[in-house]
Amino acid sequence: MPRLLKHTSTSLFAAVLAVVLCLTAYGQEQRTTLGEAFGLFAEHNLQLEEARARAAELSALARQAAAYPNPSVLVTHEPVWRGDASYSETYFNLSQRLEWPGLRSARIEAAERLAGAAYADLEADSLRLLFEVAAAYTEAVAASQRREILEDVAEIFRQADRANALMLTSGEVSGYRMRRIRVERARYENRLALAELDAAEARSRLGLLILPQDGAVQIYPSEELQGIPTELALETTLQHAQLQRAELESARANAEAAHAAVTLARRSRRPEPVMTAGIKRQSDGLNGVFLGTAVPIPLFDRNQGTIAASQHARAGADARLALVEARIEQDVRRAFETYASLSQRVDLISEGLLEEADELLHAARVGYAEGEMSLVDLLDAAEAFSDARISSVNLVMDFHIAYFDLLRAAGGTIDQSSFTRIN
Repeated sequence: MPRLLKHTSTSLFAAVLAVVLCLTAYGQEQRTTLGEAFGLFAEHNLQLEEARARAAELSALARQAAAYPNPSVLVTHEPVWRGDASYSETYFNLSQRLEWPGLRSARIEAAERLAGAAYADLEADSLRLLFEVAAAYTEAVAASQRREILEDVAEIFRQADRANALMLTSGEVSGYRMRRIRVERARYENRLALAELDAAEARSRLGLLILPQDGAVQIYPSEELQGIPTELALETTLQHAQLQRAELESARANAEAAHAAVTLARRSRRPEPVMTAGIKRQSDGLNGVFLGTAVPIPLFDRNQGTIAASQHARAGADARLALVEARIEQDVRRAFETYASLSQRVDLISEGLLEEADELLHAARVGYAEGEMSLVDLLDAAEAFSDARISSVNLVMDFHIAYFDLLRAAGGTIDQSSFTRIN
């Protein structure tokens, strides 16, 4: 029978991803955790619903393939007469089409393999869409963080603008300095507005994945990305992919179905006989029974075209299986290389380099307020702070997406004990 979709795949994937997430609530707005987003996805995603329907359809067809052909009943009455003389015969016929040995089993195997491939496709679609949800959630978190960074910098120039406006009337600052502050404030206000649009778009993309029926709903994430997993070995990841990737299982099931279809086509060359038995009743009081067999003669149709077509389909399925195996290995290597590269770069974040940008901005703000630093120093510190912080957010976002992609490439079931979390 077709392999049932493992209901634990979503929870396993969510549990592994949760290892690299530190739960942090944001205010009082209604928000969604990553685990809750996975639950909404499993319940409402339309692509997943389509894949479920397809798998259920082929599973039902597999059950139908096991059904035996129905018998048929025929009742005839044949009256004859000449003048006043009459005579009649009544027949009760029961006919049953018989299948040659091995034909039914070949048909069942082909149907079950196709159903198994559909369930494997469902699992593959589920994992792929889970990755999309995780990536969209990560992007929404990063977009919110970028907006907060630019909000902080914009507020610095708002305060400087207000302070300089008061000092301008007393002649303590020049008109140039006042205009320069306002130009910089406008620039950051514009960047902030664009960041707010980006955040709204990211929330909408997440909403489309997990609540598509609600139209333009925006989902607010309630978790921050803070965890860093330990390093993964390439060979171990490849082994997991060969064992766990549902695409490979689907390709194998389709290849097995194609092989079974060749067997079915070959066995279907022999016409199926029809056995008939019945009772005969005559109007003169005589009764009797009869037996008969009808066997089609394979004179014109020997099923050669179907056999040839199934053989070509089998060759194509075998080629697709080999191609899927090669693509999975390539997919894992690409995901691993991306993850390893980002892992090395994200190590810079844990070395305290960003703390220097925070201290630089703080010193520039204090020095500028006390007249010890110039406007240029403040502008330079603000630019360095925003660039460093936004680059950090983008790097962490890319790193987590690469990690999620590596989980997807490996089949999504790597042992949780191979990961740690840092706060």
